[in-house]
Amino acid sequence: MLSDEMLADRILRGDTAAFEELVNRYKNSIFHVVYRLVGQYQEAEDITQEVFILVYDKLYQFDRTKRFSPWIHRIAVNTAISNLRKKKKVVHLSFDESYGQPYEDYPSVLESDPEAMFERKEIMEDIRAAISELPESYRSVLILRYQMDMKNAEIAEILGVSKENVEVRIHRARKALRRVLLKHWEERGLKKHEMSAF
Repeated sequence: MLSDEMLADRILRGDTAAFEELVNRYKNSIFHVVYRLVGQYQEAEDITQEVFILVYDKLYQFDRTKRFSPWIHRIAVNTAISNLRKKKKVVHLSFDESYGQPYEDYPSVLESDPEAMFERKEIMEDIRAAISELPESYRSVLILRYQMDMKNAEIAEILGVSKENVEVRIHRARKALRRVLLKHWEERGLKKHEMSAF
């Protein structure tokens, strides 16, 4: 099987079948990244198509000494963020950027406990809603790290920043996310001890 980088070479030489192969390899992962950033299925489909048009148009800019995957995912993240900004969907929050203890991950629950499973599902829905309120720089690192399960080094390549910068962003994003969640839960009248799972 040809590598992504070899396919890129063939596309630049006018091989349309190579581009079709590249689209097939990446259409699912690109859609998932975009969908998690924009939150709308139809919009995510449209943006995914836009991403592949951009990839085709900008392929000559791809540095073939580097890996293709971070390059295409960077285009996907940037295109999704650009669309969010145009629609003014992103809410910028002010928050304390000093370091603090990150929240504890929600503990895993046994499938034999339906009530615990329901509570976990409810918390995950709350987390998704809270993520959508974060500034896009925080939203993108959380989605890439925890929903796409990428390593910090991969995220750094995609975002074009240092690994250390990614670590700082993740730390701050988790802290901002916790503040939004606590605010939501307090507005719904949940007591502090009911929020201890987060």
